[in-house]
Amino acid sequence: MNDGISRGRVLEMAAAATIWLVAMAILACLHVLRSEEAFTPRALALVFIFGLGGLTGSLLAWPLALWTADRRKAATARFAALFLLLGLATTGATALFYFLQFRLYYAAFHQTPLSRDWVLETLMTGANAGYLFAIDGTRILLPAGLPLLIAAALIFVRRRSREDRRAD
Repeated sequence: MNDGISRGRVLEMAAAATIWLVAMAILACLHVLRSEEAFTPRALALVFIFGLGGLTGSLLAWPLALWTADRRKAATARFAALFLLLGLATTGATALFYFLQFRLYYAAFHQTPLSRDWVLETLMTGANAGYLFAIDGTRILLPAGLPLLIAAALIFVRRRSREDRRAD
């Protein structure tokens, strides 16, 4: 690829996104198992939301972390870049999908789109989804997601160090 992104980096981003998707889906599955719930369509939707949030978060965070790593050679800066970007992007994307699922469900009860009441109802649905995600969703990501996030950041730093050694 001639646009500044090497084929190796594209493959790395694809692999990271796939692995992160699976890791976030497994965290959701473990939550369902710990809660002693059956794998109903509702539980599977939760697993799907967290997997999709992991995929989206990784696809957003990894390229930005690579961009940061190209500009900052310190291992601590590279670690912090991926740790923060991947953590925030995964949490944010998962929360967005959580909200969209709420919005889809409650759309049948909302007023005409773009009316004043519809805007208010959508805002309140968003506030409710955000509150419930903060209480329930973060329990799925924390504390088990932290070691995964640390491992991802360490792998990221190690790969950047190898790239630097090859470039020299």
